[in-house]
Amino acid sequence: MIRAGELIQQRVSQLRGKARTLYYAVMLFQRECTSCGNTALEMERDAHCQCHVCGAEFDPTVQFQTCPDCDHPLVLKVYHYWCPQCRHPIRSIFCFDERVFNSAYFRGMMRESRNNKREHVEKLRQLLLTSRSPPFWPTEEPVLKDASGFANDLAPFVAALVEPLATERWERPYFDMEVYRKHLLDLVSGCVVDFEGVSALVSDARLDRVYRFITAIFLEHEGMLVLEQSHEGRIKLVGA
Repeated sequence: MIRAGELIQQRVSQLRGKARTLYYAVMLFQRECTSCGNTALEMERDAHCQCHVCGAEFDPTVQFQTCPDCDHPLVLKVYHYWCPQCRHPIRSIFCFDERVFNSAYFRGMMRESRNNKREHVEKLRQLLLTSRSPPFWPTEEPVLKDASGFANDLAPFVAALVEPLATERWERPYFDMEVYRKHLLDLVSGCVVDFEGVSALVSDARLDRVYRFITAIFLEHEGMLVLEQSHEGRIKLVGA
């Protein structure tokens, strides 16, 4: 039975691959390349096609598909396409799977994460350099059995190394994005809310504003709300 189940799973996977290829071919039939005008386009994967004549690569949804309600061009968010005019997500006809993956966005996020990690490692390295003890040249043979006072002598060194890191880590309120996410979505559902009027969740007003803005950016990428800025610089949160 296990072998038969594996065989069925393999056949279904092969059938799905053929269905995907056929679907892509139908969706790109007679579509012209945006660079050379030839109809030699082939889908490499969801949200990505290539011209076999000039080699151009682009997102066919952004180039060919528009909003069915207002005919406005679509933009790619993190996991879906979005109509800026109607302010709602749109299902792409060039995606075989339901969810699109914005690789450029995640490449940027990974690059930022790697940079932050390098900065943290460098900060730790500098901290270790400043905490390094001066050279010590013993004048007597050490007696390992006699360790009296060792803990007291070691305490200042450990404190000099650990305390700055502990202070940097814990002096700020913990940032729970899920809490901020729920807080903002409860407020903006079907409404327009002034960003500065959103009630704070932590006592530090400056950090709360930073946490609030970070969460709003992620929610906009997910298509859950829209950020609008007036000429005076005021930011409004518009419910999707």
